[in-house]
Amino acid sequence: MVSIQRQSHTGVILPTVLIITAVLMGIGFVLLSAITGQYTLASDSVYTDNALQTAEAGVEQSVDQLNQSDSFSGYSAPQTLFNNALQGYGVFTTTVANSPDDSNAKVIVSTGTVYHYGQTTNPVSTRKVKVTVVGTQSQGYSVLTGPGGLILSGSGSITNSQVYVNGTITLTGAASIGTQNQPLNVDAANYACPATGGATWPQLCTTTQPISMAQSTHIYGTVCATGQTSTGPNNNIQPGNGGSGLQVGCTAPQVSPPTYDRLAQINAVTTTGVGSNITYDCSQWQSPNGFVRTWPANLKLTGNVNLASSCDLTVTGNVYITGNLTIGGSTHLRVANSLGTTRPVIMVDGTINTGGSITPVANSSGTGVEFISFKSSKSCTVATTVATYCSAITGNDLFTSQSQTTVTVGGGGPGLAGFVFDSYWGTVVVTGSGNIGAAIGQVVNMSGSGTVTFGTQIGAGSKTWTISSYQIIPNGSG
Repeated sequence: MVSIQRQSHTGVILPTVLIITAVLMGIGFVLLSAITGQYTLASDSVYTDNALQTAEAGVEQSVDQLNQSDSFSGYSAPQTLFNNALQGYGVFTTTVANSPDDSNAKVIVSTGTVYHYGQTTNPVSTRKVKVTVVGTQSQGYSVLTGPGGLILSGSGSITNSQVYVNGTITLTGAASIGTQNQPLNVDAANYACPATGGATWPQLCTTTQPISMAQSTHIYGTVCATGQTSTGPNNNIQPGNGGSGLQVGCTAPQVSPPTYDRLAQINAVTTTGVGSNITYDCSQWQSPNGFVRTWPANLKLTGNVNLASSCDLTVTGNVYITGNLTIGGSTHLRVANSLGTTRPVIMVDGTINTGGSITPVANSSGTGVEFISFKSSKSCTVATTVATYCSAITGNDLFTSQSQTTVTVGGGGPGLAGFVFDSYWGTVVVTGSGNIGAAIGQVVNMSGSGTVTFGTQIGAGSKTWTISSYQIIPNGSG
């Protein structure tokens, strides 16, 4: 009897175990399917992001090629961006065409495609980006300094422009001028003595060399520097591809910085307002215009002017500001198309500081703004009559004033191609990276960690091309 009961219990347990096992296996399959589905979704998302980044890389490469040659028409053959097990196989193609709406603009369409690693058919994701780029031309010198000279520190570099320095050049860290493939013309006149200033400053230095370079710095190009015999501690001055290197015995002449008639602009003023007034201050909301403002030509604004927040400002002519000018936030600074190739001047008695994510917008002719700060350390900066406002500073007054920072160009926004920054009596400091039309000052100090592209010509190109609009094209659209 006992044996029969044990067999009966055994017969009950076995089916129960089988049922539980089946249920657990079913749950496991469901979980595995869910995990697999989530992994697939995550992988697809990564591939989609990678395809967009690949398309954007195609835009960057195409803009770079345009800045080598205006006739560049795009990458018709697929260009590989990455090819590995983690990201897959990513390629891009691009087209570059003249804009139908603007003779000074081009349209770039970039297509990014990502395949599974090791495959070249059946793409996982394809994204397309369309941008408009505007060609900008700057007038005058690209980099021009007074006797205070050019200072490059960190890993900052200058590419694609002629550099002229009336004084000396100092490179530290890993700074560089030019590249192996794009050598530059560099002149240094060595008018920076005596080192302590004085009434006769500046004079030609006869016992010192104008170019000082640290171990890891480089200059590639044709270099004419008065009194320079050293190519640096590691033969740092090189000709590059097409340059001539250091021209020993070459004498670089003194070049006067461009002059500007401050009094003439003041006398031309037709409208006067307060810089903080809501009529001119686009940082303040005003119904019905919101943050949009237009400054009339020949405008005088008293006090400090602060352009910030979502300010959207259009400049239609010259502006005179008696205080400081600060541009930050997500400000859009536009030049009216009606100006054509006539560059408006924003002249400031105080300091000029640009930062944030400012978006400067040249007009359809590629014309930007020229910013000039007349601030100096000489007492005439507070003169009561405009006629005596530091019309000329020489000797020890200039020596003292040159070390005062009056223009700071920073931020990580789009390029400032076509926008000229002039510290008339002091130092212009460039801390960001990107495109700048020109930097002019008694001293030009580049302390950033990126590449700054100056001037009108990039390699064989005749313009500096910068992005003015960006659009992601939905899949299936043209």
